[in-house]
Amino acid sequence: METSKTNKVLWKILEVREVGAILPLIIGFLLFSIKSDRFLSSDNMTNVLRIASFTMICSIGECYLLIAGSWDISIGAVYSLGGVAAGLAMTTYGLPIWLSVVIALACGAVVGVFNGFLVQKLDMPAFVATVGTQFMARGLVQGITRGTPVYPLPDAFLSVGQNNLNLIGLAIPWVVVIALLLSIVAALILKYTTYGRKLYAAGGNGEAARLAGIPTSRLRFGAFVLTGVLAALTGVLMASRLGSAQSAVGNGFEMIVIAGAVIGGISMAGGAGSIFGMALGSFFMAMITNGMTLIKISAYWQTLVTGALLVFACSLEYVRNRLKASLNS
Repeated sequence: METSKTNKVLWKILEVREVGAILPLIIGFLLFSIKSDRFLSSDNMTNVLRIASFTMICSIGECYLLIAGSWDISIGAVYSLGGVAAGLAMTTYGLPIWLSVVIALACGAVVGVFNGFLVQKLDMPAFVATVGTQFMARGLVQGITRGTPVYPLPDAFLSVGQNNLNLIGLAIPWVVVIALLLSIVAALILKYTTYGRKLYAAGGNGEAARLAGIPTSRLRFGAFVLTGVLAALTGVLMASRLGSAQSAVGNGFEMIVIAGAVIGGISMAGGAGSIFGMALGSFFMAMITNGMTLIKISAYWQTLVTGALLVFACSLEYVRNRLKASLNS
């Protein structure tokens, strides 16, 4: 009887896909709170939220793509491309801010279309196609800028990344507001629309979904485009935050995004996950980076920890499935 009750409790825990982010989040929060008296300060928590928000915005598209049964490694390079495209449009060509941002988003969309064409039309493996696109986009940015930051950027443009929204006595960075709004919209679409249900079906069992009349190829193609657009938007917001557009920005960013998404319960096999889990995973990744910096862990070792977290996140799905199988038997 006790074993049966224990199994039921364990089963309920395993059913919560976000548990992979919740437990490490609590442990990390307590650990860094003990190790650093600055960790829980309002300024530091605001900084963690700001860092997490950049990851969240980019992760929304990646989550849609992972849920639909594919993935994109080029987002770090597109992140850089978006910021540089907007910066050059404003500084070199003197275009209005709104038009410069549209051009940057269009660049992200073009990369997304190209990735979608390679993967869905030419049937290339997503990893191979998007790694190739990553090198192309990164090379384009470096070739145009020659490694030189693009600045000065207009003050009105910088205000979005550097100013706060004052709400009920709280100073909330605009990027946090944007990330929350986009995440809420994305979560509602996934949960309550036919499009969201089709995305889950396409990733859960693509062949069965296709036979049922769901346009799986078109859904994944659209998810590639969305991923490119949001990666470019993240780059634009980062350029606004930094005060310049830099070609080196975004190196390794794709691993942080994917790690955050997978730790938050997004299945690498497709068909499962939530925006809430992604938000938890993004906050966890930002908290880990911030906390390690506060307790003076070398940046080189931080990279090791990020890699270990990605391995942990990917193995968690396997462990969860094995435990479920053992409980069923």
